[in-house]
Amino acid sequence: MGNVFDYMKEYGDRTFEEFPFCEVDALILAQMSYLGFDGVVPALSEKGETVSLTEIDEAMDPDRVFYFKTYERQNRELWKLLLLGRRFCNMRCSGYQSLLDVSKEMQFGAITFFPEGAKPVVAFRGTDGTIVGWKEDFNMAFKHHVPAQQQSVAYLNCAGALLDGDFLVCGHSKGGNLAIYGSAMAEPEIKARIAEVYSLDGPGFLPEMLPEKDYAGIRGRVRRILPVSSLVGMMLQNYEDYEVVKSTAFGVQQHDCYTWQVGDGALVKAREIEAKRRRMDEVLNQWIFALSEDERELMVDSLFEMLEGTGATTLTEFAADWKENMKSCMKYMRSLDPDMRKKLRGFLKMLFEIYGSVTGEAIRQELSR
Repeated sequence: MGNVFDYMKEYGDRTFEEFPFCEVDALILAQMSYLGFDGVVPALSEKGETVSLTEIDEAMDPDRVFYFKTYERQNRELWKLLLLGRRFCNMRCSGYQSLLDVSKEMQFGAITFFPEGAKPVVAFRGTDGTIVGWKEDFNMAFKHHVPAQQQSVAYLNCAGALLDGDFLVCGHSKGGNLAIYGSAMAEPEIKARIAEVYSLDGPGFLPEMLPEKDYAGIRGRVRRILPVSSLVGMMLQNYEDYEVVKSTAFGVQQHDCYTWQVGDGALVKAREIEAKRRRMDEVLNQWIFALSEDERELMVDSLFEMLEGTGATTLTEFAADWKENMKSCMKYMRSLDPDMRKKLRGFLKMLFEIYGSVTGEAIRQELSR
């Protein structure tokens, strides 16, 4: 089986009239939302203005566009393939928005794509590696509404009002959570025109945070796709329906959708989540829900106070000097009572499981001692 690159090599020169928009295209556009298009893609307020991929390529500073180091090499390769074929080279883009507010603990990104011959697609960015972005993810465990979720509703209402007819919504990781939340809570007229919502290994919600009356209106249009060994997508898992895709990676590194298997123009599906991972996810969620809201908030605040105390602003910065930063974290944890210390070590280990990389593995081994 191949991957998204093989898909582009086989189908990249086919128009959407020749091969209709599919789940792999949603994955591609969700991944493109991680790119830094500041200054080269018109903002949401600039009604009617769009720019093609070719025009972006001619005007951009690659180092700024491919700022997200976690997927930098893969994103650069995918971008080249998009420019080569008829499927995406003339696709236009608009409505770029990228917000990072440390005081509000918010990291948010979104963009609207106009594939030639297909419905427009609103793509929400997942967590981009900033520590404040990861804190917002963990805030979902105790806050009923995080700022990025509220921003996703505002974005969809505004973008939807500028679009004619039906459109799609997608996102990977936290972007998948935002895709569902924004779609469920959008204005009725906007919500009615959302044809399909793709959440690609996106985390779930606190049970009380997404009312059934709001979610019911889009339930039949939501596609949640998780890898066989999903951690992120099973966090706060409270949905009854999801599809499972095979991956070439192991464990939590399957969160990287570049490892997802593609064959015959579609994601290669598995029967279910791995039994071992399912048990681990159930234990994690039971542990989260066993804590009171105040206890969850204290845990998350302590974890990120510890990380921010190192001076790092991204997980990449933390990993670059991880030995010294781990010394700072260990010093912080020694000041805590044994129970909190144990929980924080577990949380930090889980964070770097999601982060992946060789350095992430070294950090996890250090925390396992």
